[in-house]
Amino acid sequence: MSSPRSLSPAARATRRPTLGLLVSATLVTAFAAGCRARPDMAPRPLRLAPSVADTVRTDPVAPGVQLHTLVNTAAPWRAYVLDVDLRCNTLQAVKGATVAQGRLTTSQLLATLPRAPRAMPVAAVNADFFLFAPPGVPTNAHIERGTLISGPDVKPVFWRGDNGALGFDTLRLDGSLKTRGTTVPLQGWNRPAARTTGIVDRHWGVPLDTVVRRQAFRLDPAPGITNRMVHPGIHGRFVLRAARASDTLARGDTLLLHAPRDVASTLRIGDTVTVQALIWGTGPGRAEAGVTEAVGGRPILVTDSLVARDADTEGAESFRNLNPRTVMGLDRAGTRAWLAVIDGRQAGVSMGMTLRQSAELMRALGATRALNLDGGGSSALVLATASGQTRVVNRPSDNGTERAVANALAVLGTCRP
Repeated sequence: MSSPRSLSPAARATRRPTLGLLVSATLVTAFAAGCRARPDMAPRPLRLAPSVADTVRTDPVAPGVQLHTLVNTAAPWRAYVLDVDLRCNTLQAVKGATVAQGRLTTSQLLATLPRAPRAMPVAAVNADFFLFAPPGVPTNAHIERGTLISGPDVKPVFWRGDNGALGFDTLRLDGSLKTRGTTVPLQGWNRPAARTTGIVDRHWGVPLDTVVRRQAFRLDPAPGITNRMVHPGIHGRFVLRAARASDTLARGDTLLLHAPRDVASTLRIGDTVTVQALIWGTGPGRAEAGVTEAVGGRPILVTDSLVARDADTEGAESFRNLNPRTVMGLDRAGTRAWLAVIDGRQAGVSMGMTLRQSAELMRALGATRALNLDGGGSSALVLATASGQTRVVNRPSDNGTERAVANALAVLGTCRP
């Protein structure tokens, strides 16, 4: 896709507001879009030092997917690790809805995915931390099949690019609203907050609260423009309207704009404005890739095969200490992923892991980079059965009952049988 910035003024005037996302990160080809033929999927034995796990049991799940059950009786802890060959599988964010709010169990989220020969649901783990009010809104970006549902926060995400690249990165918004020679920077996209300037589209799905609504405007697609959808990003022309009492949700192609008083005072009702919004990764030496999937987590546990400092400093001590965990790791080549759930709060059986222990487990498995996902009672690893049902592999800490969560990260088989 050509960058909206490279378009001539005439071309810009004939484009529909376009939706999409761009991320910058070190690119690694992962062949995640699917295989024409199945590569060698021979089971890979997992050998861990006795100090890591007393016993290791490996079971085949699907082509290129194995389930390792690890037990450490001294700690004690019990971990379940999906070992995924990304040459014949891909990873997809799953919300289970077209809007940001709402909660489903990991089993229910996996069950929402259609069974298709080149995208067969295999398994899923819970993903991002979430809000209880509004219920089930991920605390970070959720991008699913190229559509941004919730906007980025300052914490890291796992992302997959349209070229097969994979990574852990912090996303940022590069956006603006231009009118009458004035450019207003956008600070949020589907992440409304008081005293910030941002936009909300139909995928947010959460009514604006009273404080944000006081300085809200409606952005209607400008008439006379030939509309054309191109993924990913927002780039288009809109007419600025005063928000009506009913404009608490964005609908269709209309956007809502929220702005603090000093910014709102520079805007004129009836003006045609140009809105541009792109999502980028941060960090030096990055190359450009389009984002198709993203789920949030915190903190990054492993970077360049070393335990990251945040594993010892993130959050309160109670957060860093023993807890049920959901963790994911990637190898350097981006062709292998590990999705691990560690049971916890089960005296004498599995007490969980600290953040540092989770990082060390990822390193022992072979990950050169790893991210902590939501844990505690949310931690769940679910397999899809041959009959289309689901099976929870671990024992969630809420008395063995799955907790409804914001989203999940699913494994889809992409090779031909």
